[in-house]
Amino acid sequence: MLGTVRDTSAHRPRTMNKDIIPPYLLPYQTRWVRDPAGLKVIEKARRVGISWAEAYDAVMHAGSKGGGNVYYQAYNLEMTRGFIEDCADWARKLEFRAYAMGESLIPDGERAVRAFRIAFGSGREILAMTSAPRAFRSKGRPGDLAIVDEAAFVDDLGEVLKAALAFRVWGGQARVISTHNGEANPFATLCREVGEGTRPGSLHRVTLREALAQGLFRCIAEAQGQPWSAETEAEWEAALRAEYGHHASEELDCIPAAGAGAWLAWKAIRACEDPAAGDPAAFAGGAATVGVDVARRRDLWVAAVLERVGDVLWLRELAVRQGIPFSQQRAIVSDLAARYRPVRIAVDQTGMGEAVVEQLQEDLGRTVVEGVLMTGPRRLDVASTLREAVEDRRLRIPPDVDLRRDLHAVRAEAGPIGAPRLLAERSGTDGHADRFWALALACTAAREGTASIEGAVAGPRAAGLASFY
Repeated sequence: MLGTVRDTSAHRPRTMNKDIIPPYLLPYQTRWVRDPAGLKVIEKARRVGISWAEAYDAVMHAGSKGGGNVYYQAYNLEMTRGFIEDCADWARKLEFRAYAMGESLIPDGERAVRAFRIAFGSGREILAMTSAPRAFRSKGRPGDLAIVDEAAFVDDLGEVLKAALAFRVWGGQARVISTHNGEANPFATLCREVGEGTRPGSLHRVTLREALAQGLFRCIAEAQGQPWSAETEAEWEAALRAEYGHHASEELDCIPAAGAGAWLAWKAIRACEDPAAGDPAAFAGGAATVGVDVARRRDLWVAAVLERVGDVLWLRELAVRQGIPFSQQRAIVSDLAARYRPVRIAVDQTGMGEAVVEQLQEDLGRTVVEGVLMTGPRRLDVASTLREAVEDRRLRIPPDVDLRRDLHAVRAEAGPIGAPRLLAERSGTDGHADRFWALALACTAAREGTASIEGAVAGPRAAGLASFY
C-alpha cells in the first residue's frame, strides 16, 4: 500500500506553469519538462532521471488547474510502483492536495491489470500500470496525458503506441521514454520518424556523457553523501561502462544495436534510397521483373516492378492494395505485364497463391509466371537475394516511409537446427512486411529468370539479366 500523501485541503489547485521549475532538476530534465509538444519522445541512457522528472511533470499536470488525467505504462510492476511513489514524493514536496488510493485492478480485454492510483484535489488522477494496450483505449479525453516508459521493452509496443498516440485526437498529449533495444525495435523506428520529421513530434536525446556534463554524478555523489571530484566521476563512468561491456553503446550512448534481429540493417536500407526511384515514367525499356505477394483480406497485396539499369535494379512501380478480389489482382498483374513486358514474374504460391499462379500462367504463360512456395529454405533464399542486393547497393528504392518500415520489419532468429528463421513484425506498418516480400520476389526473379526464358524472350533483355547476377 502506498504511503499517505500530504493533504492540504484548504489549498486550491494551482494553474499549471512550466516556467517554474524546481532547482534540483538538471538542464536536460528541465528541457524535457518544459517542452510543450503534443508528442514527445526521448532516447536516453540508463538511470539518468528522466522518469523522475516525468513524475514531477505528471503531478503538475494532474494536480494543477487546467491539467488532466495522467496514464502511465511500463514493462513491469516494479517500474509502475516506483513511478507512483515518485509522484507521491513530488506531491508532498509541491504541497498539492492529494491522497493515495493504493492499488486497483483495471480491465484489459479478458484479463485484469494491477494499477496504482493517486487522486488530486483538482479532480484529476495519475494511474500507473504495466503495459496493457487495451487499458489505454478508453482513455484520452481533452487534456489527458499518456506516458509509455522504457517503451522498447513493453509487450506489444506497436499496439501500446497506437493507443497512446490516440490521445492526440482530442487534444491530449503522449510521451514515450526509453533506452534502446535494437534498431529493429518499434521504439527505434519511432525515434527515426520523429527525428526525420515524417511523424510530427519532438525528439530528445540524453547520453550518459551528456548527463554527466550537466551534473548527474554530482547529484549521485550528494545523494550518497560522498564528495565530488572529476577523478571520482571518471572512475565511476569507467566502472559503469566496464559493467555494461559491449552493450554500453546501446545502454549508455543511445545507439541502437545494429542488426539486433533485423534482416536488413537500417543504414543499408537508407543507402539504397533514391528520389528518382519509384517513378513508372522513368522506365526505359530495360529487362524488367515483377514480384507479387498475394493476400486477400488482412494483409496487403503488393506487386513490385524492377528494371535493370547497368548493374543496378531500380524499383519502377510498387502497386499496393488491400482487400481486393482475386479478379482485380489478376487484372493489375496483366496491366503491369503489358506496360513493362517483364522477363519473369515471381508470385507467392503459398496457400491461396496456388489458384492465383494458375490463373496468371493461363494469362501470361508458364515461361513468364513462376510460382514460388515460400516455405523452409526457399523462403530464406528469397530473402537472402534481397539482402545481397541491398548490402551490395545494387538496388534503388524511393525514400518511402511505409516501404522503409516493411523492409526493416523482418527479423531473423535461430531456428531449431541452427538455420535462421525469418519473422515478420507488423511494427507500425499497415501490413505484414508485404512490401519486403514483393521486392524480394522481384529480385529473385531477376536472378533466376534468365535460364528458363532464353529463347522465349528477346535476347538483349535476357542477356541483361544474366550479366546482373
